[in-house]
Amino acid sequence: MTAAKYWPALAAAAGAFVLGGCASTAESPPVDPAKMAAVTGADCKTFAVKANMKTAGHVDPLEAANLASLAAADAESGGDGDADGEGEGSTAAPLTLSDPPPFSASVNPSHLPLGWQPWTINRNKIPTRYALAEVDQRLVLHAQADSSASGLYVPLSQRDPGTLRWTWKTRDVIRSADNGMGQREDAPLRIFVAFDGDRSNLSLRDQLMYEMARITTGRDMPYATLMYIWGGRRPEGAVLNNPHTDRVRMIVVDSGSRHTNSWRCHERDLRADYRKAFGTDPGKVIAVGLMTDTDNTKSRAESWYGDIELESASSSR
Repeated sequence: MTAAKYWPALAAAAGAFVLGGCASTAESPPVDPAKMAAVTGADCKTFAVKANMKTAGHVDPLEAANLASLAAADAESGGDGDADGEGEGSTAAPLTLSDPPPFSASVNPSHLPLGWQPWTINRNKIPTRYALAEVDQRLVLHAQADSSASGLYVPLSQRDPGTLRWTWKTRDVIRSADNGMGQREDAPLRIFVAFDGDRSNLSLRDQLMYEMARITTGRDMPYATLMYIWGGRRPEGAVLNNPHTDRVRMIVVDSGSRHTNSWRCHERDLRADYRKAFGTDPGKVIAVGLMTDTDNTKSRAESWYGDIELESASSSR
């Protein structure tokens, strides 16, 4: 089953349960010290070297063919892709790629790189605005949120978890946000990684939610989603359960205002982080996404995402 079948359902069901305004007002429990992930901010110079090496590497023929097909479909539609997340996307299953397309290599700065697709959290929510912009002499993704929530994602061909690398920067920290509470669960920056898995192991509650998603959208939700966030109050390294479903776990990799307006570079071991968050080994990676959201706290945030890279476990050693 391809990743493209999962994300519209995640938007519909998780939008209602995960990011909807139906949360309890009870204070969330303190962070368990045993559930703290490693704090591993990467050296940005090292990151840049690795990114350049990968960009200069061999282009997979299948990847090239998929990108050519995406370009043809984009040209046929007039190239009017929606970067604001206002639509649910085409009902046709989009092609999967092996890697998230880099923002810095976009051939047309007025459009997102082929492969990135918008997804709507909830039709009643204002979409976050996304567009490419040149910042610090490179092309990056600019996100502007004003009491809004929507994201972008790339469906990927199933692959083993390896190393995830990315850079990001924010102007704004959402001081009133608490990612352990549904009514204050916002973040100026998020990176998602979706995983496949055996749904027969799910709790009854999660099975019912997955079934609701399947009935309402005709598609399945990801088995599990790991997200990395810039938190407002929780400490770096904190591992948080989503307030509404334990199939989404969050790891705080940046927190507070100490690093605002500075590029932050992160390198994460997906397998180790998944084990820390879910207590078991991960399945295949099926999608990567991002989101800047301020809908629950009714606040504003302006942020920037650099390239997001996945490296296989064998080549990252």
